[in-house]
Amino acid sequence: MEQERVDSGQLIGFTTRILEKLGVTPQDAAIAADAIVSADLRGVESHGVAHLAQFYVQRIQKGFINIHPNITISSQAPATAIIDGDNGIGFVVGHRAMSEAIERAGKVGVGLVAVRNSTHFGASAYYAMMALPHDMIGLAMSSTGPIVFPPGSKARGVGTNPISLAVPAGVESAFVLDMATSVVAGGKVSEAMRKGLPLPAGWAVDNQGGITTDPRAVFAGGGGLLPLGGTPELGVYKGFALAVAVEILCNILSGSVAGLLQTVEPGAAGNKCDHFFGAIRIDGFLPVDTFKAKMDELIQAYHALPKVEGVANIFLAGEMEAATERARRTEGIPLHEKVSASLREIGQQLGVPYDL
Repeated sequence: MEQERVDSGQLIGFTTRILEKLGVTPQDAAIAADAIVSADLRGVESHGVAHLAQFYVQRIQKGFINIHPNITISSQAPATAIIDGDNGIGFVVGHRAMSEAIERAGKVGVGLVAVRNSTHFGASAYYAMMALPHDMIGLAMSSTGPIVFPPGSKARGVGTNPISLAVPAGVESAFVLDMATSVVAGGKVSEAMRKGLPLPAGWAVDNQGGITTDPRAVFAGGGGLLPLGGTPELGVYKGFALAVAVEILCNILSGSVAGLLQTVEPGAAGNKCDHFFGAIRIDGFLPVDTFKAKMDELIQAYHALPKVEGVANIFLAGEMEAATERARRTEGIPLHEKVSASLREIGQQLGVPYDL
């Protein structure tokens, strides 16, 4: 079935107007809309406008997200800081924190910012990639609240806790890692529910820890996802350890508490998040041109590796997303019919014309 395609600029404008109707300031609405639609541009629909109505708008309306936060910053050293997001919109808090990391890196070579009391900030790559125009390496990660069953447990204990690393190159696309520390991101489960598809075996478990392919068993049934690796034989303990490492940097280092120990209001699961951001000035190590040439050389060497039958290209992290973004900026962003319907409905409720 041919999906409706919309212009990315118009989609950003529509999303901005929706948020403004909820009382978000124009500046903050523009930041949030850009971050949301950037996920759709890069083909990560699980973190884009599909979440606008059912997740972000509803949580603002219910008071789970503070649209006028008093974001504060404290610092004990030139390269480091803690930001308290005052339960603000995660996109806005994340943008502010990554900007702070970049500013500090510009002054002293590296900037590291831990964030507490924030909310869901979408795709972590958006923030890591903010460092690229500054000839810096960017790092972003977030806790997400318990939805993953630790190995051997039959209860949720840790979040999907994504990690992103963005590294500039020269003529080649930037290396952009963006991965959950679980087998799959939680948004992929929502996407399966929306499309009426079963989950691949090995993604999720029911509320007793048994393997399930029913996406409803994850959110509505009290089940959860598995750590990256899935089984002891495939390295599930590594995925669990990575998830805990993210919580240490995001939750503990920021002065918050681990997601397992937090009290969450009914219906607000996955809303409260803490983050960690970093920016590294490349010219503190090597001339930027030298570094980018070495990145190109490395990327091209991977591309040149012999390929198994049926494989045309070897892709590094971020290359497929970059190609998708180039295409969608020209051809438009495809919207699943249920997503476009949700946008039309929320636009009608808030008096924002669906003019896409």
